[in-house]
Amino acid sequence: MMKLESTLLDTLLQKQNYRKSFSSIVNNFEDKLASFDPVNNCIEIEKYFSIGNGLASIRKKLLSDNVFKPEDIYTYQTKGGKNKTDVKGLYVFVHENEPIYVGISRGIIHRTLQHLRGKSHNTSTLAYNIGLIRHKILKGEEYTGRRKEFDFNNNVTPAKDFLFKQKIAFLPIENSEELYLFEIFCAMKLGCWLNKFETH
Repeated sequence: MMKLESTLLDTLLQKQNYRKSFSSIVNNFEDKLASFDPVNNCIEIEKYFSIGNGLASIRKKLLSDNVFKPEDIYTYQTKGGKNKTDVKGLYVFVHENEPIYVGISRGIIHRTLQHLRGKSHNTSTLAYNIGLIRHKILKGEEYTGRRKEFDFNNNVTPAKDFLFKQKIAFLPIENSEELYLFEIFCAMKLGCWLNKFETH
């Protein structure tokens, strides 16, 4: 038991070795966002993510239209042990030249599909949050019930239909620390109030 505790402590007390320092990551964020320019470098969602297009066909079309480069594509393993081929990075939903939401994922094509076609509040989180706003406008009060009891079809489905009509910009980012930090930076700089960084 003593050996177990000693090994456990040694493991817990070891220091993380990051590939990049905090300052080296964040120092170029202003230039990175200016270069990314999501408003002027976004694409029409319906053109790529319409019903009937699967992950592979969407990826192929995004590659052929130079939205992504071949080196952006990689394969990762899901928690269920399945291999998925996608792009790790950041995405921004844009409505009429106004960014409305910033998200990150290790599979941004699949994550976008979830926002648009997900069957629950856990997958279509952006549409769910827009559905909550819709509910408040219609009912004059905030929804206070349980998430899974929220009327998905009447509130979230119209929100998904709305998202299909929007544009989206993608930015591949391989470094995880940079990805997380840049999401917060972009959300704050672009004024995307739908992004919440509160703890639960």
